[in-house]
Amino acid sequence: MQTSETWPSETNHPLPVTGRAKARTTYNSFGLCQVYPRRPSFEPNKFVCSSLLAKTYLATTQGLDSSPEVFAPPFPFANMTLYRLMSWMNTGSNRVSETKVITLVNDMMLADDFDPDETEPTRAGCGQEWEEDQFPDDWIKTDIPIDIPVRSKKEGPRSHTIPGFHYCPLVEVVHAAFLDAQAVAFHLFPFKHIWKDPLDHHEERVYDELYTSDAWLEAQDSLHKLPREIGCSLEHVIAGFMLVLDATHLVNFGTAKAWLLYVYFGNLTKYVRSSPTSGSCHLVGFLPLLPLLASG
Repeated sequence: MQTSETWPSETNHPLPVTGRAKARTTYNSFGLCQVYPRRPSFEPNKFVCSSLLAKTYLATTQGLDSSPEVFAPPFPFANMTLYRLMSWMNTGSNRVSETKVITLVNDMMLADDFDPDETEPTRAGCGQEWEEDQFPDDWIKTDIPIDIPVRSKKEGPRSHTIPGFHYCPLVEVVHAAFLDAQAVAFHLFPFKHIWKDPLDHHEERVYDELYTSDAWLEAQDSLHKLPREIGCSLEHVIAGFMLVLDATHLVNFGTAKAWLLYVYFGNLTKYVRSSPTSGSCHLVGFLPLLPLLASG
């Protein structure tokens, strides 16, 4: 028979493991409490200050070198001529003034490393060559076989291979995310959110986060039933993946597009995760848009 215990919901300290005993927090000022199937050893801070939302902020305040790796020109273009041309086209307004033309002549065409023979675009009018060595952090390039449905029910799907898919292994993404300063706000243990009516004191279940869902609770229970690896004393927790695929226009000129695959972690509250400045989005895949697929 499982026991139950209660601790203040305002605690910000790690909590000791007490086996399979159920646990719940006290009700907060909004009438909400958290009910855990097992007492967690860690409870994220109730309020996370903005300094924990981005690794760059912490590194800056602590005097660490947090600036991302910057590749020297002509990256990401094939040569300095294309780098200068693309840099010029991406500055200013759509209408080029006389001053901009003079700048073009003096800073690009009269430059010592300018070569007009190198101006022929090499990829969809943008001059970019997406080589494997241009993807940092051990990205992998591979071809993806897919089956494309056809209109006729009598015919089976047609097999097609998409070349040039670049991706980052998800295990490495998880490792990097849990080492990030933002990981202190990750909910590693699912729970039920309960709201108590202040008038008649009846309780209702609140579904507001991935880690308060029945699916996550069931998955965590199944995970705890698995045998542990020999010599491993680490807790078994779930990393909740939220995959997003979005078409992106690569440049302000030409028609070069790609489908980018992103990952969010459901362990992070939606109030932080949905903020555009939270730094919680991880790019994990780059899928070129092929003319055959684009034309339908």
